[in-house]
Amino acid sequence: MEIYIHIPFCERKCNYCDFLSGPADERVRAMYVDALVREIGTRAQEIGRGEKITSVYFGGGTPSILTERETGAVFEAVNAGFSLADDAEITIEVNPKSGRDKLHFFRSLGFNRLSIGMQSVHASELELLGRIHTYDEFLECFVDARDAGFSNISVDVMTAIPGQTEQMLAETLAKVTELNPEHVSAYSLMIERGTPFYERFGDIEGPVVGEENERKLYWMTVDTLKSNGYKHYEISNFAKPGFESRHNIGYWKRVHYLGLGLGASSCMPEDGSDVRSRNTTSIETYLSDPLAKEESSVLTRDEMIEETIYLGLRMMDGVDTDEFEKKFGTSVRSLYADTIDDLAAQGLVYEGSSSLTLTDLGIDYGNHVFAQFLR
Repeated sequence: MEIYIHIPFCERKCNYCDFLSGPADERVRAMYVDALVREIGTRAQEIGRGEKITSVYFGGGTPSILTERETGAVFEAVNAGFSLADDAEITIEVNPKSGRDKLHFFRSLGFNRLSIGMQSVHASELELLGRIHTYDEFLECFVDARDAGFSNISVDVMTAIPGQTEQMLAETLAKVTELNPEHVSAYSLMIERGTPFYERFGDIEGPVVGEENERKLYWMTVDTLKSNGYKHYEISNFAKPGFESRHNIGYWKRVHYLGLGLGASSCMPEDGSDVRSRNTTSIETYLSDPLAKEESSVLTRDEMIEETIYLGLRMMDGVDTDEFEKKFGTSVRSLYADTIDDLAAQGLVYEGSSSLTLTDLGIDYGNHVFAQFLR
């Protein structure tokens, strides 16, 4: 089982961000941590210590915005309430301006993986995105993280930024690969409702830079990272061998996970099925009742099958069809023969002896492919 902990605070919201996050004063953050610790304690009692936790992920927002005392309180609540595997992957997302002392504190507390949001090395792109850091501040953070003892660092890169040229992206990727982080997440910018970018660029379909250019930048990223020793293991994620994100792989392989904090989602087993739930998204409600749910539903067998297919196809290894048959008592082909044959004829999927994977063309048309497996 995995645990996700949502810290919904940041110094300033980025222009592209539609996550449940935003600025808050110290009083609200302190109250939130108290509520979060209460939720962790209650959920831990409900679940018990029988389940081994293989991954804990502090996401946001910007989790590193909390004070050391607040971060320590949340971390200790998790450690006290749940049974963490000896080799558990424990990640925290950090802002490049976190500071050397805080990074050393994170390592001493027990975090063993960092995710740093760099996005770009160019000041013009960082300013356009609404980032509050410079490349030099990111570089200092990366060096400090190594000094603190972090041997598993992930760096975020953004492509298809308005005005981004191939040369600009090449310079960003060159500086990233020079640092040799263990993991790189590379996401194409998409315009989401409710963001400053939506107001600026309007309700457009697809990337601002155009589909053709976005794909060119994407495959340039893939080729560059692969040529520098990174395994392309998921559509947007790359890792040195053995450093694939355990937490993200858990999502794509439908490992059960418990979401804690404002708006956090969970997928937990109950009576032979999976229950998908989401915590309240109202900060006022959460502070008074951190157990409040906004929605909860029992997934049908068909829904679990669909998720297994379209989430599994995000992985370059694809869907393990043998494992699928063991779990559901029927083969992928018996359910989707016509769909598979049609997509294979179009060059979008490849069916191996025990796997179903996207082709390169299938990656370009991933959303279309995924939709074919929804009943």
